[in-house]
This record gives sequence, C-alpha cells and structure tokens, in this order.
Amino acid sequence: MNELNTETKTVFLETGEKKTLAALQYAVERDLEGPNFEAKISLDYQNQRIRVLDYEGKNLKELVLNLRELAEKNQFDKIIFMAKEDDWESFLTHGYNLEAIIKYYHQGENAYVMSKFRSQERLTSPKQMDETLLIETLMENPPQVNHQSLPEGHEIRLATREEIPALAKLYGRVFESYPTPLGHTEYIEKVFEVSSLFSVVTYEGEIVAAASAEFLSKLKSAEITDCATHPDHRKKGLMTVIVQFLEDELRKRDYICSFSMARAKSYGMNQIFYNLNYQYMGRLINQCDIFGDFEDMNIWAKKLRK
Repeated sequence: MNELNTETKTVFLETGEKKTLAALQYAVERDLEGPNFEAKISLDYQNQRIRVLDYEGKNLKELVLNLRELAEKNQFDKIIFMAKEDDWESFLTHGYNLEAIIKYYHQGENAYVMSKFRSQERLTSPKQMDETLLIETLMENPPQVNHQSLPEGHEIRLATREEIPALAKLYGRVFESYPTPLGHTEYIEKVFEVSSLFSVVTYEGEIVAAASAEFLSKLKSAEITDCATHPDHRKKGLMTVIVQFLEDELRKRDYICSFSMARAKSYGMNQIFYNLNYQYMGRLINQCDIFGDFEDMNIWAKKLRK
C-alpha cells in the first residue's frame, strides 16, 4: 500500500477564508452563489484545477469571474465546466476551449467539456500527436463487440465493505500516484458511503482486478473509473468483463449514460471502450496527475438505454 502522506494543504475559498486539507482530502466541494447563478464546484488541490460539478442561472460572466479569482488565489491552472447545450458557445467568449463532448451526460442530453487554461505549461501536451495516432490506429478496424467470459478460476461480483483493505492494496500496487488517494482504506470507505459502486474479479480468493462506477444520480450518468488489474493477471480480458458487468448494474438502476476518461497513451484501455461500442468524443489536455505527472485523458461515452 502507498505510504500515507501526512502533509497538509491550504485551499483558499470564495469567502476569503482558508481551509486546511487533511492528508487524504485531495479536494473540497463548495456551493458558489451570486447574482442569477449558483454552482457546485470542487477545488481540487491534488490536480491543481477547479471542476464545476453543476451550475444553474444565466449570469455566466459573473460565474466565470468568480472562478477566475478562485483559480488565481489557489494558483490552479485549469478550470473545467460540463456545459449544457444552450451555454457552451458562451464560454468560448470567455476564453474557454471545447475539449470534448460527453454524449447523453445531462439526463440524455450532451455535455460540452469547456476548459480554461491559465498557464502555457498546462495548455501544452508534448504527447498530443502520438495520442492522435493511437486513436487513428485503433479505429482502422471495426469494434470487436462481444460479451467476453472470464478465464477459468476467476469470478466477478460487486465488492463488499469488508474488501476495502484488499482494494486499497490493489490500487496501491498498480498506481504509484493517482488523481484520488485510492491506495488508502480511509478514502475508499468514504467513496463507498457516498457515490460509487465497485466491481472486482477474484482469483483463488484474491482481488486481481477492479473498477468502479461513480454515480451522478441527478444526471442519470455514471463514470467508469478506477480501472486496475494486477500485473500478473493482465491480457486476460478481465477489465472488459468488469466494464460490461458495471454497465449491466447501471441499466438495472435506469441510468442513461456511461462514460469514461481513459489515459490517452494507454492503447489497451482505449481499445476496451472502443470494442464495447463507446464513442470517442475528444481529449482533455493535462487533465489529472497519474504516476507523478499530468496526463491527457480520452473521453468515451455510451448510451445505455436503447
């Protein structure tokens, strides 16, 4: 398991207050209100960004100015909106870029991923051409859609709370660093309580692969994330089975959209979503910190209801 980082961090809030984050608190969520707008935002210290989780109102200019001030105070260099159909073009006038579209995200309607970069370093990705060629190579052949089975001796099911230590051990083994502190039991316990469903594949009683569906219940969307396979069990198709399993669980809950952000340099993860009939919808530049460096993430989206 990863060593617990006991360093505390300070985040500046919209009221002029400061909040000290504990070791495992990588971000703080806040409600932001102003004249004719309100928003729920995440001040994400770990990934040096502000994420707008939800927003209402027509005074987008005032909202954008509030976010700019917060970004400057915290020295964050990326701000991200999941903009709605009627609004996304307005963000262009405020210096935002359209990085991707998540189809079916807002209760079946599209979300437009609008990003504002506040440093040349965050805006620039040296791997862009390689990542573009990866997608071109992937799409040279049609998707190989099939309902894959597990190899002999492997079983799949939903994870239980009793398995949180085993999940933390797997994530700590696979990821040296990650956008969230998945290598620690305290963090996974909080995730279990609030917003996610974990699926695991076991072999001889040990968890060898896992992924989660992070619920956005108001939007009827869920993100397939936290995908990890133990190095000794890769290239067996385990993650394909897990993603299909999570899709079935989401359909039972009447969700409309399943989407994922796959590491843009990972051929294997992008191939999984392509073969499962997800649509490639763009790339988020320097989106989050994985293995100690910011990485680009490809957006894949799928409509779960026929």
